[in-house]
Amino acid sequence: MTQSELIKIFPAENSVDNRVLLLCPEQFPRLAGLSVQECRIFLLVTAGTLTLRVGSGITRIKAGCFIDMLVWEPVEFVDMSNDLQAWCLLPNYIFTNEALNGLKPADSESFKDRHSIPVLALDENETATLAVPLEMMLKVMHTPNHCFRTEMCHTHFRSFMLEAGNIMHHKHRITPEGEGVEDRQDTILRSFLKLVWRYYKSEHNVDFYAGKLCLSSKHLSRVVRDKLGKTPYAVIRDELLQQASLLLKDTKMQVQDISTELHFSEMAAFCKFFKKHTGLSPTAFRANCEKNGGDI
Repeated sequence: MTQSELIKIFPAENSVDNRVLLLCPEQFPRLAGLSVQECRIFLLVTAGTLTLRVGSGITRIKAGCFIDMLVWEPVEFVDMSNDLQAWCLLPNYIFTNEALNGLKPADSESFKDRHSIPVLALDENETATLAVPLEMMLKVMHTPNHCFRTEMCHTHFRSFMLEAGNIMHHKHRITPEGEGVEDRQDTILRSFLKLVWRYYKSEHNVDFYAGKLCLSSKHLSRVVRDKLGKTPYAVIRDELLQQASLLLKDTKMQVQDISTELHFSEMAAFCKFFKKHTGLSPTAFRANCEKNGGDI
């Protein structure tokens, strides 16, 4: 399910302008058995255990863990312990940009470092710190007659992101249960993914990333294939497609402007690229989204 589809199955007071969905611990169990894709997901587990499936991999998330994912492939909520207490926040591109207004919280890119689900371990105080702005945001959401409901939600989301950024800045990430110590290939992959997240809009050529890592393109390709099962170009391509899709779905930007934003040489090249990998032209993709209420 996409964010838009999830919004439709939860009460109206859990969303704002169809741009953000927030689920409290009491509502979280309704996600059991569902899969989510094509959106950003924040999960804060305060008690119990949550089991997720991403592709063929299973990850168990324990209490005191925070997850920030930009997901393209489905993430399925497989199992939840009886004592699970967790928050789920799904903002779209427009809401995030409006709330942050160009601000990029410290170390927010660290969650793009690896291909596996990124999990950040928190102590009790850090968990409580992240829960507070979510509680305040939900309280405002449940006040539909508040004159500044949207603006207040922006404020609490911004606070949440700043607190998360501060925690990330001072902590090291942990990996999902069962993963070993990072080896040389993991280090290369982590560095490559971090570079892609930083430069994918302007740099589409694998040679650029290999050069940054002081590796040959052949060696980089071998590492990425071994670890992810796809080429470095496919990683860059997927980032471009995800961003292009979000801009087409969630903004009124002209196709020409999106092409420029993603540093294609000309609009025709962007349209050819997008249609090749999605089966639809950018214009047809946007029209299809509008026809289906924002869903593909």
